[in-house]
Amino acid sequence: MMYVSKRFAAVSAAVGVSLLLAACGSDTGTGATGVSGTYQAPASDTRATLTISNWGNPGDEKFYDAAIARFNQRYPNVQVKNNFTQVVNWGDYINKIQASIASGDAPDVINMATEGVEYGLDKTLFQSLNNFIKQDSSVQELVSDVSPALLNGFSKDGQTYLLPNNWNTMLVYYNAALFEKAGIARPSDTWTWQDFLAIAKKLTSGSGGNQVYGFSIPTYTFAYMPWIYSNNASTASADLKTPTLDAPGTVEAIQFLADLVFKEKVAPNPTGGDPTSLFQAGKVAMTAAPANLAATLVANKDFEYDVLPMPTNKSNTTVFGAAGFAMYSGSKNKDLSWELLKELASQQMQTQWAVGGTSNPTTKTAQQSEDFTKNKPHPELFYNQIDHAKPVAAPPFFGAMDAAFQKAMTSVYAGGDVRSALKQANDEVKSTVAQNG
Repeated sequence: MMYVSKRFAAVSAAVGVSLLLAACGSDTGTGATGVSGTYQAPASDTRATLTISNWGNPGDEKFYDAAIARFNQRYPNVQVKNNFTQVVNWGDYINKIQASIASGDAPDVINMATEGVEYGLDKTLFQSLNNFIKQDSSVQELVSDVSPALLNGFSKDGQTYLLPNNWNTMLVYYNAALFEKAGIARPSDTWTWQDFLAIAKKLTSGSGGNQVYGFSIPTYTFAYMPWIYSNNASTASADLKTPTLDAPGTVEAIQFLADLVFKEKVAPNPTGGDPTSLFQAGKVAMTAAPANLAATLVANKDFEYDVLPMPTNKSNTTVFGAAGFAMYSGSKNKDLSWELLKELASQQMQTQWAVGGTSNPTTKTAQQSEDFTKNKPHPELFYNQIDHAKPVAAPPFFGAMDAAFQKAMTSVYAGGDVRSALKQANDEVKSTVAQNG
């Protein structure tokens, strides 16, 4: 199912290319390529070793192995070491990269998510890609197929540092059978917090072992952001220099979620079980999740579900997070690294994400392909949220902010005061930032 008109796709493609080329025009020539004005790929018989600092879910590694195999068809004498890991904390991930650099085993290519980009820039880990993008015509078709919002999310001060690899947003998943049983029609895509609450109340029923709740709250920071953003608030200032966990709009959004548990009693306490497991077991009628839940539900043929955008309040702004590949600023094989980087973000790679379904592909071609759409209700919602989404707020001190925020939410779900918990968290982050300069 294609939801983007040819006209929109053409306009979007033109905007994407123009944004990148405008940014590239301001480059000062820091890359290995750029002096002659034309990019020339390394010879196919080049001998070298390249190292990737990589991360993902266990099932993702095979996608990268396939990309490396394609790269080696063109460069059979280049050994690629794929240092793959699962990420728990972005600060720890970058510290490992820095440790590898210090030990003389620096990566050439780095897979980084939105949560770690500012931190990586702060540590000057990334090479500007402007000259490569400007002078390599082979990449233009790829970037023209990517949403400008994703490209902008990996750019700063006129410089592009990463090519997008995959991305995600949050959607509300709902149990179609429970909606039908309660006599609830599918809400409008523009539903509000109050619409959501009214529906959650209708869906909450029973007691004890027969209790069914209207909604289950996922507790990772990314999942809180649509509520905060739709309340015209954030967890950090626009310049990403100051934490704003205790801003009035942020407090109000978290209070709304806390009230679902303690006041309205339409959601179980999040400490009591995994939201997606409760959803699949029919114990809750709605939850929120990225695309990976849709991939999981494919195996459950008898489970009927649908998806909706996150409900709106003061705005319809939602969140996105992306992963992209950067070139290490100190790489000694930058042209080869560029060739590998392109393969890791290529259209073939996007087809693999479309088939796998755990994340959204970055290109419209893959997003609108049958591989991606065939097992999803309203598949357009998995992609068109990018049109009114902002990157998850991820300042250089994201690791400290995330830890403090999670600590505050633990206090909230234990019955603590929302405003006090978030004020304490914000003060802790400010103190950490001040100590680290």
